[in-house]
Amino acid sequence: MNEIKNEKESKRMKKIAFLIMVFILLFVSSAYAEDRKVEDIQLMPAKVEVTVGEKIDFDVALIYDEENMMTSVDYPFLGNHVGLSKTDYTISKPHILKLLSNGMLKITGVGSSKVTVKVGNIEKSVVISGSLKDAIDGGYIKEGVTFVPMTEVFKALGGSVTYIAQQGNFDIKVGSTTITLPKTGTKATLNGEPLTLKSPLLIHNGVTLFPASVLSDALDGALTYNAKTKQMQISMGKGTMAVNIEQPAKPNNVTATTTPTKGKLYAVPASGDMKGWSILKGHPYEKSTRVYFKVNGSIVQIHTKDISKVDLNKKVTWTDLDGKKHTNTIKQLYIVFGKLSNEYSSELLYKMFGETYSDWISISSVNAEKYVDQYLEQQGLI
Repeated sequence: MNEIKNEKESKRMKKIAFLIMVFILLFVSSAYAEDRKVEDIQLMPAKVEVTVGEKIDFDVALIYDEENMMTSVDYPFLGNHVGLSKTDYTISKPHILKLLSNGMLKITGVGSSKVTVKVGNIEKSVVISGSLKDAIDGGYIKEGVTFVPMTEVFKALGGSVTYIAQQGNFDIKVGSTTITLPKTGTKATLNGEPLTLKSPLLIHNGVTLFPASVLSDALDGALTYNAKTKQMQISMGKGTMAVNIEQPAKPNNVTATTTPTKGKLYAVPASGDMKGWSILKGHPYEKSTRVYFKVNGSIVQIHTKDISKVDLNKKVTWTDLDGKKHTNTIKQLYIVFGKLSNEYSSELLYKMFGETYSDWISISSVNAEKYVDQYLEQQGLI
């Protein structure tokens, strides 16, 4: 019995002795490391081309001078690998790359971002690029202009979209870049400077779309349309994403270059409060939108008015996000839309209210400038 007891005690003492030796080794090694000179560093991301939403490890290897190396090259000194958070680091585009509390990097947007690490006087950098795995649906081509979904595309780029109802503008932030897109018209801004859109925003299937050219004009993106796959390929640095583009059906006996207007454009004098203006007639939206214009030298003023015949007292049943059904008049819903447009996306409101919401915002999709310019060109005024 004593022999068994002595054997257990001996094993316990050996274990304690081993732990003490490991502790001493680690303590001495740690103290010694402080006196060693870092000769170089090596950045070691798990990979440099990553899918948006993915998380990767990022280590930094500290390479010491050979004179003070305690072990072989194959097995460097203990503790020469450190996490990114333990270094003096910078991330050029934090809206694309984010360092998590566990030391991993998360790719939050499409694009390329440079990670720079500095240890002493040594500085190294590596570029990590994020790409979107699945294509975004909802793109559209109208009159030669390619449009892409606003909320989904800017979110994929690590940005944000906010609608300011009082100003009638969409405020977009992508990193340090600020873009303002008007709900109607083509006068946008880029970091406070004027930016002219190729076409006004478009509402298609209840989703707000913007001209894809904004991505190249404002964010230096590269755009390539693939006619075979019907996709717009968007490249931001080495990061890529794709948007599926719907092709509008061509009417029978109408060529692709035919302007879809209802007869010849003409103008009549306006009266009442708009006296001195002209009313454009013959455009496709004449029953729902009245287009006023005034020419003063080289300056053309345009004003639109919604004249769609809507029964404001008509009752509409709609379903909220919890699945509950409600009934309101169109007039009541129009008031609600005016308040909610600043808080919720067009996609969400269309999902709940359908065509009622689509009718409310339909005027924003009318390219009044195009039809006025076409009329003035026919008359030889521009």
